Amino acid sequence: MAVFSQLIAFGCLLAALYFKVFKGRRIPPRGLKFPPGPSPKPLIGNLLDFPMTREWETYHEWAQKYGELVHINVLGKHMLFVNSWRMAYELFDKRSSIYSDRPTTPMMHDLMGFGWAFVFQPYGEWWRRHRKAMHDQFHRSVVRAIIMEMTYGIQVKPNHDPYVENAETVLVAIAEAGIPGRFLVDTLPFLKYVPEWFPGAGFKRKARRWRQAISDMVDLPFEAARAKLEAGSTDACFVTKLLEDLSLHKSDPINEDEVTVIKNTAGTMFLGGADTTVSAMRAFLLAMVLHPEVQRKAQKELDDFLGPGRLPEIEDMDQLPYIVAIAKETLRWRPLAPLGVPHCTSQEDIVDGYYIPKGTIVFGNIVELLHNEEHFGPDTDKFIPERHFHPDVRDPATTGAFGFGRRACPGNTMAFNSLFIVFASILKVFNISNPRDENGKEFPVEYDWTSGFFFVPTPFKCTIKPRSEEAERLLLYQNN
Repeated sequence: MAVFSQLIAFGCLLAALYFKVFKGRRIPPRGLKFPPGPSPKPLIGNLLDFPMTREWETYHEWAQKYGELVHINVLGKHMLFVNSWRMAYELFDKRSSIYSDRPTTPMMHDLMGFGWAFVFQPYGEWWRRHRKAMHDQFHRSVVRAIIMEMTYGIQVKPNHDPYVENAETVLVAIAEAGIPGRFLVDTLPFLKYVPEWFPGAGFKRKARRWRQAISDMVDLPFEAARAKLEAGSTDACFVTKLLEDLSLHKSDPINEDEVTVIKNTAGTMFLGGADTTVSAMRAFLLAMVLHPEVQRKAQKELDDFLGPGRLPEIEDMDQLPYIVAIAKETLRWRPLAPLGVPHCTSQEDIVDGYYIPKGTIVFGNIVELLHNEEHFGPDTDKFIPERHFHPDVRDPATTGAFGFGRRACPGNTMAFNSLFIVFASILKVFNISNPRDENGKEFPVEYDWTSGFFFVPTPFKCTIKPRSEEAERLLLYQNN
């Protein structure tokens, strides 16, 4: 009976796949064609061409072979890769009314319940209300605290904090579910209705666990901040400021839509801010291990300007150009997400004579853009902060590191300032070097890069030690 059920399931799957591919076939209007790309195979299209590991290398090969635009068709779904800044600006900025939507994936939105995060929301009025809430507050504030405390007024525990651990679970979920083609349900949406016990339905069990973690991440800290406000706390943070603006602690009627916007925006802030900072810090630490000369130059700049006894502040940024260059180079050298969050066309379009169907998933090839020698000089695979002193070098923050067009991260200034403070503080107090064995002898750091939605170093060993007794005293003073 089990074998018979599996045969039926397999037959239904093949039938659905055939219908999906047939339905997804679009023939360009007469005289037009799709952008160039790998030749598709019958029925499955470019499914076998789609990389599952070290994806950025395949995307680079495609860019070199096919040019500014690369088109593939995976099981009837059209995908477009944008490989030049000229074309990125043309599509995401000049034609933003067409290229600002987001694709809706059954795994991420329906099963995992991630539709609340405005970074994944479709383009429209609901998204604009979320963006306005975040945009207004970011332009009023200066970064002076860890993301959690600034967003919710919560001071996290130094070890095993439940909020942080839950957020890490959510990041793992995004990293896996965000990979195009990772889950068949995104190609065959009807699979979201199969029961968890059904053969091959392991994705449903994963989605259930992840959905709970996502719900806890957005609900629990928000309710904690709201409870503190109702109890009369005067601690200011993003959530309490917006709740006060709504006068929810008074007798005014509660606008539940606005409460939802605040809660969702706060969840996006916490997840996006924490992820950007932690992931960039891993790349930064690795760069410091690999390039001790950069570290020494940065520490000299810090010591010359700050002197002993204090850590850097945001107001010091203009006086610490080399630290700023290190932060920019970290974003450029290894951007957090190789393809960013995908866009989706809201209508068909014609670009340079190529036909782009409605519903095409559009990726900005961020690694390719940030490693373009025309915009960033030679040796773009090397970590060279000095490149950012050249007037012709572009700012990574406006060249894809924080997204594109109307869907660019509204918190990019806050995120960059956070990186500046974190990097400067670490270099002021610590030396970072190769790992050591049990005998105290240094050996070269071993590392690789993750595959999937995020582009960060795999866990690696290194040595982090206070630079001096003075640095230790500064640490103790700050902790107290």
